Amino acid sequence: MLKQKWLMGSMAIVALFIGGCNSVNSNPNIRQHQQNTVNTEHPRMRLILGSEDLVGHVALVDVRVGTVGSLTRAEVTVQNLTNDRYTLEYMFRWEDKQGFSVNGNPVWSRFVLAPRELKSFQTIGKIPDAYAATITVRLPDDIFIHQEKNKD
Repeated sequence: MLKQKWLMGSMAIVALFIGGCNSVNSNPNIRQHQQNTVNTEHPRMRLILGSEDLVGHVALVDVRVGTVGSLTRAEVTVQNLTNDRYTLEYMFRWEDKQGFSVNGNPVWSRFVLAPRELKSFQTIGKIPDAYAATITVRLPDDIFIHQEKNKD
């Protein structure tokens, strides 16, 4: 009887351990993990809101992908859905058809989005292998933004 209880207790601990291990991001490939901050509906554009705080307040819309000669061009519109003014940053990243990065070290570009404003941003893949793009829009976290908010 004691041996049977010990065996059942040991099995329960092993089950908890295995279940705990499996629940910690068993698939590290974020592209397979849908979130409300990531939109992968367009086959050649991934739209990422860099913060949960932007969901429902800022939208990435009107995705267009085309060509300029042998290069790929992409455009997306950022829309402010609120009556608030946002200072944001965006960055485009390009990938080839196999999903490998092709644009080296992309940089963040800052912009201001007035209440209910729409702003469109374009990018061109620098090499013919550039096939798909990711745009990330985020709230910058720096002292200048915090000082600006305190003035309002």
